[in-house]
Amino acid sequence: MAPEPKQYEAGVKVDWGRVTTTASVFQIEQPSGYLDSATNTYGVNGQTRNRGVELNAFGELTHTVRLLGGVTFMDGVQTKTANGTNNGKKAIGIPDVQLNVGAEWDTPFLKGMTLTGRMIYTSKQYYSADNTQSIPDWTRFDVGARYTFERANGKPVTVRASVENVFNKNYWTSASSSYGLTRSAPRTYLVSATFDF
Repeated sequence: MAPEPKQYEAGVKVDWGRVTTTASVFQIEQPSGYLDSATNTYGVNGQTRNRGVELNAFGELTHTVRLLGGVTFMDGVQTKTANGTNNGKKAIGIPDVQLNVGAEWDTPFLKGMTLTGRMIYTSKQYYSADNTQSIPDWTRFDVGARYTFERANGKPVTVRASVENVFNKNYWTSASSSYGLTRSAPRTYLVSATFDF
């Protein structure tokens, strides 16, 4: 029988009025597959154990400014590897830190207009079981705006526009156990509209 993933989690949520915070601790154990560079075969080799803490906060700083942010600290290690070769080494594709912070501002100069911004950070990740190869940490910035107005029939319309990866940075976003790397998307422009009927 193949080993099955196991997950344990406990958390707490506190509503402070205009701001809500959450905190949780977790442990995830799951089979670890990887590509053996010597034999060029993919298979299961031990397990990955991820322990971490996740903190989140969201709410209104003022009536026109909202914040949403979260950070996850993880300790991902390899366990039960063949002959114990990589026991205790960092798990493949598991960053120590992931941070996501966003903000919204309802502008005073145009009713219905909201400006948005977001920062995403991910720390270094290993993509070799022996921890000799890794991808560096990366940070991405996004900006956007949305405008909500009413049509003649009183139904609202929301138009959104955003730019992801504002500074057009090139980086590897994630690593996998098969020596696969995911490349970042270039600067991306998005436009959408929502109609209520």
